[in-house]
Amino acid sequence: MSPVKYRSLHSHPAGARILRLIALLVVTLLACKSVSLAEMPPAAIQATVPAAGPAGSLPAWVKVFFTDPESANAAANDSQNGIDQRVVQAIDHANQKVDVASFDFNLPSVTQALVRAAQRGVLVRVVVDRQNGNQELKASLSPTGKTYKTLTELRKAKIKIVDGGRSNGLMHDKIVLIDDQLVFIGSWNLSYNDTFRNNNNLLEISDPQIVQNYQAKFDEMFVARRFGAQAEVGAVHPSMDPGGTQVENYFSPPDGVMEKLVNLVQNAQSSVRFMAYTYTHPELAQAMIDRAKAGVQVEGVFETRGATQGAMPSLFCAGLPVRLDGNPYTMHHKVIIIDEELVISGSFNFTRSADNANDDHVIVIYDRPLAAQYLEEFDRVYTSGNAPDPADFSCP
Repeated sequence: MSPVKYRSLHSHPAGARILRLIALLVVTLLACKSVSLAEMPPAAIQATVPAAGPAGSLPAWVKVFFTDPESANAAANDSQNGIDQRVVQAIDHANQKVDVASFDFNLPSVTQALVRAAQRGVLVRVVVDRQNGNQELKASLSPTGKTYKTLTELRKAKIKIVDGGRSNGLMHDKIVLIDDQLVFIGSWNLSYNDTFRNNNNLLEISDPQIVQNYQAKFDEMFVARRFGAQAEVGAVHPSMDPGGTQVENYFSPPDGVMEKLVNLVQNAQSSVRFMAYTYTHPELAQAMIDRAKAGVQVEGVFETRGATQGAMPSLFCAGLPVRLDGNPYTMHHKVIIIDEELVISGSFNFTRSADNANDDHVIVIYDRPLAAQYLEEFDRVYTSGNAPDPADFSCP
């Protein structure tokens, strides 16, 4: 199998960000430490980290990947070099169980890996959203040259599928669990668009307590079939310190996620940067405005569609440097980076529905090397974005 290729991050905005970025080093991420996955070949991935920092490299239990929709590989639909290939490798090395929860799901590579796992006796369980998980991939994008439907292929392999429904909000999670030892989470759905067209991030985590959190949430959906407003399971371990790294982990609606994000922003001391697919929550916007008034550098990028109806008008009118993304498809991140040392990521959009109705997750990791990688992604997305037209707003 061809190694996964990490996107080369080389676009830098002017000013202070250049001074930060030229201090970054190139390192190779460590292979996953899970026992049953120890033989999985490490992806040939280059990542940038700062010259200074707690350890100068990422903690051993976490890796981060970003899609690169502007690359030639993405444009050519190079199926051997997408963000999905690390997940496919892990599924192909699973020995006992693979659990998947994905809002969108039409990606042939992962579908085929799940079918292969089921055929060799691995227990495969899938939770999807009623509508988005049932999408077809048109023939021109399918490796078979024919219309491709993931759920049809999974059912042929007798893989169990649970419909997340929509009566109590969206099943909006993006989770892949393997052998109770490894979890993939982030903004990345298991879809063609999220792999080749949209900006996304994916975290690969092998810490046992974090894996246990996501396994408990998956089991609630698949076994108990409780979703959205009916969900009862929050994080089993909401606060952890794997390898000495502070981590917080939350699930909506049970954990009251937005209140925690607002508190984190309110405690920012030097900088807040965000990339938001959907951002409409007024309390979070006000927290960012208040920190900017206190002298904290606050800047961010909105997905262009619907941005003028969300938090952008209030941030723009308050004088914050916000931009519309430059991706002709979708900027799908849900990320906040605070003080260049704290990363907030996951499936959680910054909205009331994400907080009160949808099944979503957030992870907060206090680690400068990880924050440096997210800052590179922010710099690239921010630089390729566009300033909003003042005519679109009626500022006081």
